[in-house]
Amino acid sequence: MSAVNKAPITCRDDLTFTSRDDCGRMVNWPRNNPGVAADWGKGIAFFDCEIVELSTNDETAAYEAIRFAIADMGGRTTSLELGFADAVAKAAALGLRAMRNGAERFAPIDFDGE
Repeated sequence: MSAVNKAPITCRDDLTFTSRDDCGRMVNWPRNNPGVAADWGKGIAFFDCEIVELSTNDETAAYEAIRFAIADMGGRTTSLELGFADAVAKAAALGLRAMRNGAERFAPIDFDGE
């Protein structure tokens, strides 16, 4: 089996879930996504593979990718949503840095105690 060579993720344009519109503006999250069950794992991979790699190369770009993706997901961009997305993105960027420095991943406890 041969290894797959892929380009490193060094900027937001390298993310598979971003694109550019006809005017060159960044589209931060897939539009018109039909929402199928298989997308659960795809969404996790967007973060665990792509955002994590981007964060190792450019923490600010990773923060921006998270912030703008969250804001684009709901289609609402009032100050309320933007402020929340900004705080979550900052916490995620800090968490990714901590994990690179040896912190363990967060594992939530299920409601049934597992």
